[in-house]
Amino acid sequence: MQNELNPYLLSALRYRLIGLITYLAIVVMMPFFIVKNHESQSLVYFSLVIWWAPLLIALPGLFKGKTYTYGWTGFIILLPFFYAFFYIIEPEKFQWSLIITILCVIYFFASVLYVKKNALGHGIKTNKDAKKAKGLE
Repeated sequence: MQNELNPYLLSALRYRLIGLITYLAIVVMMPFFIVKNHESQSLVYFSLVIWWAPLLIALPGLFKGKTYTYGWTGFIILLPFFYAFFYIIEPEKFQWSLIITILCVIYFFASVLYVKKNALGHGIKTNKDAKKAKGLE
């Protein structure tokens, strides 16, 4: 008998990889985009703290594949999404804004699908199953 990976876990691994790559791309691109948008150096630092620094908090959990980290980063990813979406109407910033916005949307769906497929791969189909798996029921 050959050991085969559960198809849900295999698909979860794909979504995790897509999510991690898009998140890293956002983390790398945001500082350049922020510096490009502001002329004042103090405003650049302030914007980096507000819009970019929260993204760094999630990196260890994402690298470890923690499903709860992928769950709550769906909220954090709204920061670069809103920041980029705000500048999408300016012609000279349109390309950067569009790329970051698309990456945020891809990350959001990849993270949600990773959490779902990972749960299905571990046999958790409902909230009742999840409570049993945690020993709460």
